[in-house]
Amino acid sequence: MIIGMRGHDLGRMQPETLAEAIHALGFGAAQLAFTKAFPDPAETYMTPQNLRRIRDAFAAKDIAVPVMGCYISASDSNDAVRNEAKAKFAACLRASVLLGAGCVGTETTHFTQEESQREAAYARLLDFMRAVVPVAEACGAIVGIEPVATHTLNTPELTRRLLDDVGSDSVKIILDMVNLMTKETSSKAAQLALLERCLSLWGDRICVLHIKDGRFDENGKWIDTPIGEGIVDWKTLLPLLQAHNDSLCALREGVWPERGEEECRRLCELAGL
Repeated sequence: MIIGMRGHDLGRMQPETLAEAIHALGFGAAQLAFTKAFPDPAETYMTPQNLRRIRDAFAAKDIAVPVMGCYISASDSNDAVRNEAKAKFAACLRASVLLGAGCVGTETTHFTQEESQREAAYARLLDFMRAVVPVAEACGAIVGIEPVATHTLNTPELTRRLLDDVGSDSVKIILDMVNLMTKETSSKAAQLALLERCLSLWGDRICVLHIKDGRFDENGKWIDTPIGEGIVDWKTLLPLLQAHNDSLCALREGVWPERGEEECRRLCELAGL
C-alpha cells in the first residue's frame, strides 16, 4: 500500500515545488486537482508539454499520481451544465494519460431532493457516464467514481448498479469510508459492516482510498481531526483494506501541513508498512 495525500492541502505551488513539499513530508503519492493545487489557471497546465513536465516533476521525487481530480457536477439537472461537465471530464481523461495518472476522479453531485427523485438523478448520472466512458476506453484512461452518502450515488448497492449498467472495465471506484457514513451509521460495528458491503459488492473495482478522520457534531455535520483523534476505526479498517489489496494507494485528505510527517508515519503504522 502506498500512502499519499491531496496536493492542494499544502496550498497552491508550481509542480516542482509541490512535489518537493509532498516528498519532504514522507508521502509517496499525490492527488492532483489542477484548479486547486497550482497557481496559474488550470488550462495553462493542460498542454502536452506541461503535462509531461508535471509527470516528470513528481516522478523525480518518486511520487505517484493515482488521481487527477476533476470537479464537475456529474448528475446536474441542468443539461447545459452537465454537457459542460462531460466536455471537461473528457479533456481530463485525455490529459491523464500524458500525466500518468491512475484515474480521473469525481463525485456525483450533492442530492437535496426528495428520495422519489433519486431515480431521475441516477438517470442523469448514467447519461454522464455513457458519454465519458467511451472516451476513457478510447484513450486508455480510467474513470474514478466516488460514492457519497449525501450525493446521487449514495450507497454501495447503487454503486454496484452503476457498474453493471455502464458495463466497462474502464470504471473504478474511489472508496472514502467517511463519505459513505452518516452520524447514524458511524459506530465501529457499522463502519465494519459498511466496509464488508463495499468489498463484497465491488472490492475488486476499488482503485484508490481516501482517508480522513473526525467526528459528527450534534447536527450531523462532519468535523475533521488529525488521524487517530476521531471516530473512524482505521486500526481495524486499514489493515483489512491492506489485506484485500496491498497495491492500493491510501490518500490522506485534509492534511494539516504542520502535522504532515506525523500523519504519514501514523498511516504507515496503521497499514503495517
